[in-house]
Amino acid sequence: MEVFAVTIFMSLAFALLFAVLFFAERSQRQRRSMEQISLLPLDIEGAASPVNQDN
Repeated sequence: MEVFAVTIFMSLAFALLFAVLFFAERSQRQRRSMEQISLLPLDIEGAASPVNQDN
C-alpha cells in the first residue's frame, strides 16, 4: 500500500509542477517563447503572395 501512496504523491507533485510552470510561462507576455523565436526567420511580411486556387 505504501507504493500507491508514493505513486499518488508523485503524480500530484508532477501535476502541480506542470501547472506552476504552465502559468509562469503564460504570464510572461513581454518575452517570447523559444517556439516563436525559432519561427521569426519565416515571418517575412509581404514576401510571399497568396496561392491562387482558381483554375
